[in-house]
Amino acid sequence: MEALWMVSVTFLSIGYGDVVPHTYCGRSICLLTGIMGAGCTVLVVAVVARKLELSRAEKHVHNFMMDSHISKRIKIAAANVLRETWLIYKHTKLSRERDDTRVRMHQRKLLLAIQQLRRVKMEKRILADQGNTLVDLHKMSSLMYDVLSEVQGCRGELHTHVHSLEKSVQELREGFRILMPLLSSTLSTQNCSIRHLLREREGKGEKRSQLSLEEILLTKTKKPSSAPHSSDLVN
Repeated sequence: MEALWMVSVTFLSIGYGDVVPHTYCGRSICLLTGIMGAGCTVLVVAVVARKLELSRAEKHVHNFMMDSHISKRIKIAAANVLRETWLIYKHTKLSRERDDTRVRMHQRKLLLAIQQLRRVKMEKRILADQGNTLVDLHKMSSLMYDVLSEVQGCRGELHTHVHSLEKSVQELREGFRILMPLLSSTLSTQNCSIRHLLREREGKGEKRSQLSLEEILLTKTKKPSSAPHSSDLVN
């Protein structure tokens, strides 16, 4: 009975302190029971708050209704301001006898109407900011999803391009490996042909030089033999 009394009064209520545990085991059980009770209370509060929280569509509807209500209040406050200014003008400019008490009363009402108009405009601004945050969050989530999808697509395309580039580079390497012996063979054959042509040209040049020397010697031998013939003719 004392245990039931302690559970019903101490754990579920504020507790009177008339029944308390005296052993360490009882105190530890009470401590664990209190912690479990606090956790269960937090869970219940979280579930209830989650159930009572409005969804995005409900929030949009609520903002729309509040906007319409605030716009009506703004119209009413603006009408009150205009009415009070007209009454002040009427009792100060149009009336023959000026009633100061009535003018002061309308001035106070005018100031109150102006304050109310400013307050309602501020509420509308706050509501517009809240609606913009909701729309911005929705747009931000959609934009982030689109950007992530585009990044994934670009990543796949980049992977395919890199793979194709690797294949082309590998093919170029194999082509260079095949071309190296061909280039070396062609260069060696060209060097041999060039050397052969140079040797032939050198041989032809030597022959030409020998022929030119022989011609020069022949001309020199012919000149002295022709000189006596001319002297005989003179004699």
